[in-house]
Amino acid sequence: MKKKMLSLILASICLTSIAQFEIKYNRFRHSIEERIIIARDLLSSYRDTEIDCNTKDVKTDTDMSKSIYYSDTASIESKQDALRELVHINCQEVIDFYVNILKTDPNKKLRHDAILYLGWLEAKSTIPVLLEAAKKENEFYFVKRIATTLWIMEEFDLAASLLDRVCFNEDGSVNKDCIEMYESVGRLELTRNFWLSEWEKDNDENRKLTIALKLTKHGVYDISFPVIKEALESSDTYKRRSAINGLATIASEEALGLIQNCMNDDDIVVANYAKSVITSLKEGRDYNGRRDQ
Repeated sequence: MKKKMLSLILASICLTSIAQFEIKYNRFRHSIEERIIIARDLLSSYRDTEIDCNTKDVKTDTDMSKSIYYSDTASIESKQDALRELVHINCQEVIDFYVNILKTDPNKKLRHDAILYLGWLEAKSTIPVLLEAAKKENEFYFVKRIATTLWIMEEFDLAASLLDRVCFNEDGSVNKDCIEMYESVGRLELTRNFWLSEWEKDNDENRKLTIALKLTKHGVYDISFPVIKEALESSDTYKRRSAINGLATIASEEALGLIQNCMNDDDIVVANYAKSVITSLKEGRDYNGRRDQ
């Protein structure tokens, strides 16, 4: 018995010692902020802010896409492709074109695309038009799409106010399809309470892990840690990678020690991922590389 106790104590000391290192920046605890940064960088790659709207090539591309859209023989898919072709052309003519589609096109898919692309172009001048459209057509997915576009424009309060109009069920509960958007616009208390509620009523093993990972984003570590730790024993590579993410968010000495133990795992995917997580924590990396100190 004494030998067993001694082994446990030594293992605990070892686990603590290997976990001690400075975390310069924990991107796993800033997943919401990182999501905004990633979206901003992605959209900037589509949007050419230095474009000369008067050049022949720009006018040709714009006229061609508009011609396809207005053609009686063009399919909905062809029209969607034509709209997508213009999303890199940050010119008033294109913005006006999208606004016209939003106001007049009877096809829901095309109107939804036009709303999204106004966000991609960061056309903040169209916010009054978007808000008026949301007021006029108070349908769930339509309003949610406009809220998403306002989120892309980083108009978080306006996006949240639209979500409040369509995202509550008759019993006062929140529509689960709105939770990710609510989190993105900063309504963290609402989303935290939603996941705590889900935790109480859901006992499915896989679902429990998903909820535990969501709760770690909101600093709820006490009830989520045991579930995440147990997931490391799974034979499912994806589940174990997800567990490593959760442990990195918690970032206690025990959690970091468990990640470091995975660096020598027989599953090479798990081992390599654990190494990359530890490296990102030590070196202060965000999702796009190294963060300036």
